[in-house]
Amino acid sequence: MSDTPNTGDTNEANDSVLRPFEAPASDPLPPVEPSRVVPETPTATEELEPIEALADEPFSVDASDVDDVWSPSAIDAPVVPAPPQNEINADDLSDPLLDADGAADWAAEVNEGDDPGEADDTADVMETLPAVVDGSDTITLPRKGFLVGLGALGIVFLLLLVLWQTAGGDETPLAVTGDDGGDGAVDLGDPTDGTSTPGDSAAAGLQEELADANATVASLEAVVEDLASRPPSALPGDAMRRIVVGADANFISARNDSIAVVGGFGGVSLIDPETNRVIANGNVADSANRVLRTQSSVWITNYQDNQIIQVDPGTNTVQAAFPFPGPDGIVKVGDSIVVASFDEGFVAKIDPVTGQILKQVDVGGSPTALYNGDHGLWVAVFDTGELVRLTRSSLDTNERIVVGAGPVGIGADATHLWVTNNDEGTVAKIDPETAEVVLTVEVGEGPAEVVSVEGSAWVTVSDDGTLVQIDAASGRILSITPLGGAIAGGGPTGIDFAAGSLWIAMQGEQSVVRIDI
Repeated sequence: MSDTPNTGDTNEANDSVLRPFEAPASDPLPPVEPSRVVPETPTATEELEPIEALADEPFSVDASDVDDVWSPSAIDAPVVPAPPQNEINADDLSDPLLDADGAADWAAEVNEGDDPGEADDTADVMETLPAVVDGSDTITLPRKGFLVGLGALGIVFLLLLVLWQTAGGDETPLAVTGDDGGDGAVDLGDPTDGTSTPGDSAAAGLQEELADANATVASLEAVVEDLASRPPSALPGDAMRRIVVGADANFISARNDSIAVVGGFGGVSLIDPETNRVIANGNVADSANRVLRTQSSVWITNYQDNQIIQVDPGTNTVQAAFPFPGPDGIVKVGDSIVVASFDEGFVAKIDPVTGQILKQVDVGGSPTALYNGDHGLWVAVFDTGELVRLTRSSLDTNERIVVGAGPVGIGADATHLWVTNNDEGTVAKIDPETAEVVLTVEVGEGPAEVVSVEGSAWVTVSDDGTLVQIDAASGRILSITPLGGAIAGGGPTGIDFAAGSLWIAMQGEQSVVRIDI
């Protein structure tokens, strides 16, 4: 558009101003001649005289009453005459009764054989007949005839109904009996066994209808079973948000004041839960497995480089790096740090200041996840499929429970432990008092970690790319929420709860999903 202002002093078009629409000049149209409708006025004939008293005056319009310009109110609404009654010409009938000479002959026949003093039968008969002869050439038929015909039709229908109901003579009406066999289907017998009666066709029809009804019930039951077998609905999208971090995201450890997430290539990110902002990004090692966020530090296990790394969240710098063989799971127990050595098959307690191993115990396999809580100190042994309880002080083994193939994650609620079995796609619920598996739930391919919050166990299923919610009491799956990443070889892995939300690390997507619950 032009930037030149329109001052109104020129007739040139200006693109910056919208002008009103002006219709082009054209020759005026010729006036429209008003139309006139003048119907012919019918003349009375002798044929109309017999019914003149029953009909209104014929329709007519006086041309002088019509204005030159047509309008809907210019002509009064005509009065539609009543339709004429049916008329029959006497010349077209051959009935001698309608002829004057024939009527006389008929009267003589009626009175033939009467005694001289007997009354004339003609008058009696004429009283029962309608006045059909009036000396004119027309006969008026009554309009109520169609009602008489309608009544006769009803009588015929009634007679047919009675004949149908009484079909079969004095035979006993057919009684439909049979045993339903407990499934609602009535056995009406075989209508082709040579003993059929007129009612057998009705019984066969009833049997066919019952078979159709049973088939319909079976179909509805199949639909109900299909609906019951379908997976539950996902969580609403408005409860979730995705936070992009600077590196890959595998495992996560959450506190109300800070969320720590690590990736497989050694990247570390810190998230402020109040603002959902990434407040720190960095790369601390060549790889990172699991992470533990404590009040003063962020601890990372570097399996590839056989290291335990301590990060200061205040300065976002590496504070220490301690050597440790094949570290995996990590938890805080008192003033110490407990780490699982996947390669060497032991669990050790280390000094967080010096990194010195204070105590270690062989667990008889490859330990992975660690859990420390109200139910004690537990370690998942991947290759033996066991959950092992250790004493906090001496790390002595005092309980071993077989939970499933390939346990990799541990969570807990107020009364039970939950363990993800990665190799068999299940989650096991364990009673720590009796050391027994009380429930096993199939959740999909590749369950990674589990956390229990407000009566639900939340499971990340990496290979399926989903988050599965399980009712902690019954073990019933409440929701399955797709989070993505499974096609690219990633998917949800680490999960934790803090600040009223679930925090889920999305492997291969460099993001964290926050879900308010």
